[in-house]
Amino acid sequence: MRKRLYTGLLSLIILLSATSCEKWLDVEPRTKVKSDELLKTEQGYKDALLGSYTLMTAESLHGRELSFGFFDALTKFYEPSAADYKDLISNSSNSALYTLTTVKPRIDQFWNGLYNVIANTNNILDHIDADKDKFTGNNYAIIKGEALALRAFIHLELFKIFASNDVVSLTQPAIPYVKTLSTNVTKASTGTEVLGYIQQDLTDAATLLKSDPILKGQKKSADAFLNDRNFHLNYYAVKGLQARTYLWQGDYTNALEAAKEVMTIGNSVFPWVKPENLTVSDNKSKDFSFSTEHLFALSVFKLPTITNNWFTGASVNNQLYRKGHTTSGTSTTYFYEGLFENTNTVTTGATDYRLVSISMPGIIPADATTTYYMNMKYYQPAGYNAQYERRIPLIRRSEMNYIAAECLLKLNDYPTAVGYLNEVRQHRGITTDLSSSLSASSLRLEITKEYWKEFQGEGQFFFYCKRNRTEGVQIPTQATSTGAWANYATTFSSANWILPKPDAEIEYNK
Repeated sequence: MRKRLYTGLLSLIILLSATSCEKWLDVEPRTKVKSDELLKTEQGYKDALLGSYTLMTAESLHGRELSFGFFDALTKFYEPSAADYKDLISNSSNSALYTLTTVKPRIDQFWNGLYNVIANTNNILDHIDADKDKFTGNNYAIIKGEALALRAFIHLELFKIFASNDVVSLTQPAIPYVKTLSTNVTKASTGTEVLGYIQQDLTDAATLLKSDPILKGQKKSADAFLNDRNFHLNYYAVKGLQARTYLWQGDYTNALEAAKEVMTIGNSVFPWVKPENLTVSDNKSKDFSFSTEHLFALSVFKLPTITNNWFTGASVNNQLYRKGHTTSGTSTTYFYEGLFENTNTVTTGATDYRLVSISMPGIIPADATTTYYMNMKYYQPAGYNAQYERRIPLIRRSEMNYIAAECLLKLNDYPTAVGYLNEVRQHRGITTDLSSSLSASSLRLEITKEYWKEFQGEGQFFFYCKRNRTEGVQIPTQATSTGAWANYATTFSSANWILPKPDAEIEYNK
């Protein structure tokens, strides 16, 4: 890695005392201290790890761009009226898109910011074994396990953005897998090597996290550090991340096994969102992000301000929304609603919570011929229920069903795959099950539909399309009156699936 990425690495974020906060990550940075001072105590290691999580909440990373920003714009979840995202939404066919001055600096921030999280995490891993006697209870194993998992998580994010999983690309240099804090250059590993390193870190993390209290169903604890385990890369989040990584490797048997381990305990540890918590009329009591299903989420202190700037309180030039339908005479053209299979002739999606509970219609002034919708997943009303607030999910329970379904599609067990999709649909308010006799192509389309509906605001649909671009997966923009996906962003440039590394990195790491 470039030396410049480590500017300020030895200054780690210290969080406010746990005794003053119910959520460890629901705090603002207060001060910074030198690394050698920070890692003198167990508390210092806790603070350093939580500081790494907090770095991820920056708007340039998962606090906006890597969740509801950059990649959701690329997959056309928004109208091109939002000035800051107009180039991404409108110019996906432009092979020079990523060189534009409105786009390239953001991509450089992904690279630099994510490697900075890795550097801070590696600083923990470089010291923790020598300091093992400083820890009480199971905290050594838990902190080291989380740090390894976080290093793996971030490297997978980088791989997904800057590399590819096709057969040729996996044999070529992908990204550097950085395992220690150093100013020395780490040469890029091949894609196959990177995914292997990720799996090794996750295997080691899972072993260490056998002492995670979440294995006993505990997400709450008197110890503030062990409280709210789904705000940490807990044991089951690691298994979910293993499933995601195996899927990128094309190892469908192991991906299925890891996903099923999470699914088996789902109801007891990560229960499906309750319908009454979505249909309640008072927004302060509505679980917009389906929080009970989060395997791993970030608590973003500034989320109320962030979402106000881009959604409900945003200026006309910034507001992110999607056209629902347009009517001209007796003819109606369907967009957002139609892609949920809710039109004048089909109502399969009319009860889908993702449409009726967390998508707000009529969000901007419009005439009677047009409707617009805004995604309310991150809406933070005044007085919002503390159990739901300030959350951005990074791994959720439903993804395990989708991974299992995709694996079974590849392993030719279509009926069981359909069953996993139907389980999610039933818990999203859809009363019409998919047929167990779907063909392979129809099953692939239904998996794609679910990814599109489920992961709006989370940046995942782009990467699903990228991973499956040889399978005929496309980005939808319009539906017929029967709810069939009819218009796709077929002009998406093949060159734009892999984002360019910073110029300095390319020059220095030839």
